[in-house]
Amino acid sequence: MVSREGCAFMGGDDADDLFAPEEDDAQSGALDGMNGAVAPAPPSPWPVLVVDDDEEVHIMTRLVLSKLRYKDRPLELLTARSGMEADHVFQQRDDIAVALLDIVMETDDAGLRLARRIREEFANSDTRLILRTGQPGQAPVRDVIVNYDINDYKSKTELTSEKLFITIITGLRSYDNIRSARMAESASKLKSSFLAAMSHEIRTPMNGVLGMLELLAHTPLDEDQRDMLLTAQDSASALLRIIDDILDFSKIEAGRMDIDRHPVDIGAIIEGVADTLAPAARKKGLSFNIHIDPSLPDALMGDPVRLRQVLFNLTGNAIKFTENGSVNVRAERHPDPDTDLVRVRIAVTDTGIGIAPDQRARLFEPFTQAEISTSRRFGGTGLGLSISRRLVELMKGHIGLESVAGHGSTFWFTLDLEKAETLTALTSCSGDIASLNIGLDIAEPDLLETVTAYLRQAGATLVAMDDPAAELLVCAGRGGSSWPVPMTILPTVLIADVDSVRSTDMPPSTQLVGRPVRRATLIRAVALAAGRAAGQASANPKLRATITAPTVKQAADQGRLILVAEDQPVNQMVIRRQLAILGYAADIHADGHAALAAWRPGAHGLLLTDCNMPGMDGYDLTAAIRAQEKAQSLPRLPIVALTANAMAGEDQRCINAGMDDFLSKPLNLDQLDRCLSRWFGPGDALLAQSGTTMASELFDPTMTLDLFGGLDGDARGFLEEFAGSLKSLWAEAENAFAHNDFVIARSRIHALSGVAKNGGAPALGALADSVEGLLKAGNHEPARISALKIPGMIDRVVAAIVAL
Repeated sequence: MVSREGCAFMGGDDADDLFAPEEDDAQSGALDGMNGAVAPAPPSPWPVLVVDDDEEVHIMTRLVLSKLRYKDRPLELLTARSGMEADHVFQQRDDIAVALLDIVMETDDAGLRLARRIREEFANSDTRLILRTGQPGQAPVRDVIVNYDINDYKSKTELTSEKLFITIITGLRSYDNIRSARMAESASKLKSSFLAAMSHEIRTPMNGVLGMLELLAHTPLDEDQRDMLLTAQDSASALLRIIDDILDFSKIEAGRMDIDRHPVDIGAIIEGVADTLAPAARKKGLSFNIHIDPSLPDALMGDPVRLRQVLFNLTGNAIKFTENGSVNVRAERHPDPDTDLVRVRIAVTDTGIGIAPDQRARLFEPFTQAEISTSRRFGGTGLGLSISRRLVELMKGHIGLESVAGHGSTFWFTLDLEKAETLTALTSCSGDIASLNIGLDIAEPDLLETVTAYLRQAGATLVAMDDPAAELLVCAGRGGSSWPVPMTILPTVLIADVDSVRSTDMPPSTQLVGRPVRRATLIRAVALAAGRAAGQASANPKLRATITAPTVKQAADQGRLILVAEDQPVNQMVIRRQLAILGYAADIHADGHAALAAWRPGAHGLLLTDCNMPGMDGYDLTAAIRAQEKAQSLPRLPIVALTANAMAGEDQRCINAGMDDFLSKPLNLDQLDRCLSRWFGPGDALLAQSGTTMASELFDPTMTLDLFGGLDGDARGFLEEFAGSLKSLWAEAENAFAHNDFVIARSRIHALSGVAKNGGAPALGALADSVEGLLKAGNHEPARISALKIPGMIDRVVAAIVAL
């Protein structure tokens, strides 16, 4: 039984929330509604279940709790007079916030049995269970607390109204916290699921876009086409990175945006951004120039994605907020802080609206623009500068601005970057213009400064236009005007906007350079005009050495046919072409069922599978293959996941599913090449073609000839011993593989590599090195598969020796 003792002592933060309004107040509210106000929907009540076989307990509990409110929500008092009746309530409802359970009802332990059933059979861990009993000795407190998952245990005699209030409010608060956390977790999972789905839907077509652009880069293109291709690749990659940032929301919300470190070419990044934004500048009639300090190293360690993001924000803002005049982007080398770092200052200067002093301090805050009218006039969220500031700070740099209202602004940032040892350049300054005498006809000071710096850094000598020693002229047109017709017999390079009108009187030998000026493009144009070009053969540095892909049958016979499961036709086309460029044959199927039916152990050396496909997806396909391998004692097939889901943890999910490696779409050739090298061995595609090469390319007898002075009997005896050693070492390694003794296998393969290279079989040595590398990394099954090519290679080496 409960009593109403202590009601007057309620207080604290919840005191105003505990009791429902009196009837007069409720009637007053109803009258207000009749006077025209729309009454809000009543808040949903807190379900509280009272389980007791004593009717008086129900009556008194209702009297005490009937007007109790928590968080402005009343209670919904439910009653049950037995454990069985309460059981039925829990079967019907899963939203009971608090349950007051009597222990002794139809049986001496009915309440205890009900508590266990609620937790275990109904899997309800949210409802707060409060046991109360009029016979404390019947169920000792310690035993109950230890053995039953309850939240409180009270004697009925101690549950005064005050303590009952406290017990109920404590239970409701706990339940509310649990449900709120569960709802947040559910919302988080829903958001993650949605973002994962969106990631797949967005990245799948992006794979087609970037894949086809990369394949296009491996076809013959002229210089203009290649420049356009580079801009398209740069823009598509930037879009993909932005998508990745949006999808990877957890990093941003947790403040864990990662900064990568890769060799980067600052000038190439700025030129790529400028090419993308140049059409917007031309549309507004702006003069748009970029200047890259020639003293900047070609390779510095930085994050190209974040650098590009900051540059897009600052340069895009400059163009957007400038109605007329110019926008200039400058990258300069400032005094280095120490010998290991290079201090780079990048500034974006415009002649736009400018910013008043009182508005500058808050300009880098989120959702802030210089004034409210700015958003209406120019659009935008006001997030760009805030993001830029955070990214620069994460890169250990500084960002700031200088501005005069009505006269333009300069936004700048500085970074201290380490020097990088190597960088694979996407473009090169092909052509030698050293000591070439060049005259300049350029009116714009900014453009003149840039062209002068670029030409002098390349070794040219600048002379007056009318100097008899001048060998070539570089001149610039005005934005939007016709290309100027050179009034000279000298070879000429013209600089103007790409949408300017080309005169029909233009000499055909004139070289044209679009704005903003790329340094490599300018040097190449000057070299071509002067007849000093390095030639077109080097125009596409990204072209790979030609590798003839084997036929499907040849690849299957070699055990290196790649099985592909991919449902998207465009992605099938991309992956087939990519594999062919790398020297691999592909067996492609549109779903997991077809791929499983086509799988031939021993013929397929690796499986590339999309994770999300209709019917049987990549996870089910992997499970089916692993099950067959186990049932039939088959060697393990390397399985590589191809997924457009960029969410964190997806790679681990693939590994847990039985896959061996993970590739994220969009897929580029370098990623794919590195992955296949891990499983087939580096250079394997080239080695696989050795069956069609000349015997002399498999074996070099130079060492033998130098040692013996000719192919006499001693030399041939040495070669026979050499061939015998190769076969013996392979036999030992093969036996070790058969017994899964990978330590001995690695030792024998290592010895075979040394013998092969010392004896004049470098290709065999390289193959053995790749197998040893896989063994060293613990990739035993890929090593076993790759090692199967060794005996064939040995046979061809022996055949080359016999043919001598």
